[in-house]
Formats: sequence, structure tokens, C-alpha cells
Amino acid sequence: MRPSTPLARRLEPADLVWATPLLADACATHPVLAYCCAGPDAPAQRMWLLQQLLRFGLCYGRVYANASSTALAVWLGPNRPAATLWRLVRSGLLPAALWRLRVTGLQRLRHFLAATAWLRRQTLATARHHYLLAIAVRPGSRGQGQGRRLLQATMAAMQAAQAPCYLDTQVPEQLPFFQRVGFRLMGQCPANVGTGSPTTWGLMREGNASA
Repeated sequence: MRPSTPLARRLEPADLVWATPLLADACATHPVLAYCCAGPDAPAQRMWLLQQLLRFGLCYGRVYANASSTALAVWLGPNRPAATLWRLVRSGLLPAALWRLRVTGLQRLRHFLAATAWLRRQTLATARHHYLLAIAVRPGSRGQGQGRRLLQATMAAMQAAQAPCYLDTQVPEQLPFFQRVGFRLMGQCPANVGTGSPTTWGLMREGNASA
């Protein structure tokens, strides 16, 4: 009997070559990218920022793709660091971020990271949790259940039943999707006071929740 194809495979640094364009395609209209990346350099800024997200996931967590390489999920495990401006400084990314995003873009990124960190602290009673940094499906492959299957497979791979799972989203249309797989809406906050500032919604899934 031929072995079944795994629903999720873990990526390596070499996979950034194709995974970054996939993520950029899936997140082309994401509110955070529109908030932080502007001007004629916006496409290059978005690509660079998404590549850093994947690098962060590879370094401090796990990045998964489905079998057809049309969907990605980026996870941090319990006790792993979240992305903060201070961690950008310690990792040496701050000079590159300043050069790529300019002062305004970097300030907006700082506001966004501070807001998401605050919301996560308000939502979780324990520091030990799984954190879904991103899940994305290529636009032409949406509506086929690929995101749901990858999310469930990666939660199993991350042994998510042992600790709560947390995620935040800036796309309100995604809320019903996450709620259908057991996440509960816990709160929301804006990245900053001002036009164009994205609102973040925080959701949590209990460790013993069934998919």
C-alpha cells in the first residue's frame, strides 16, 4: 500500500526562495503591509518584510506548507519569543528595517508590534502558549479547505493540545474561519490612533479543544 501524503511538511531555509513569493501573493492586500509599506518602494518593502517573518518563524518556531505548496503556516511554540522591536535590535535586523521601511514605516511597524503584544498579554493568563504568526493560502487555491486542513495538521504537529493556541488577525473576514476551528474572540485593539491604522483581533483556542 502506498503511504499517504502528509498534510503538512516542515520547511527549511532553502524553501524561502518559493515560500516568500507565495506569502507575498497570499498577503497582497493585507492591512498591515498597506500600513507599514508605502511609496514607490512598497512592493520591495512588502517582500522584504514577509521574508523576515518567514526567517523569524524558521529561527524561533516552525514553518509548514501543505503537500501542494499552496498554503503556509508559521508557528511559534510555547516559551518562544514573539516578534518585538527589541528583538529586531538584538537580532541585528533594525538597521535593515530602517533602511528598507524608512522612519515612517519603521515607526508604524513598532506601533503594530506593540499593539499586538499588548493584546496578547491581555488575552492570555499564561505565558505558555502556541502562537500562530501567519496562515496564508494562494488566492487561486482558496475556498477548497486547504487552510483549514493545514491549520489542523500543524496544530497536531505542534502538539497544540498541551497548551493554548493564540493568533491575531487584522482581517475581520477571517474571524468566522478561525472560530469554526475552535478559536474564541478575546479582544481587539488598533495599532495606533490615526487613519489607516489596522485593528487587531486576538483569538484563543484552549489546549483541550477538539478540532
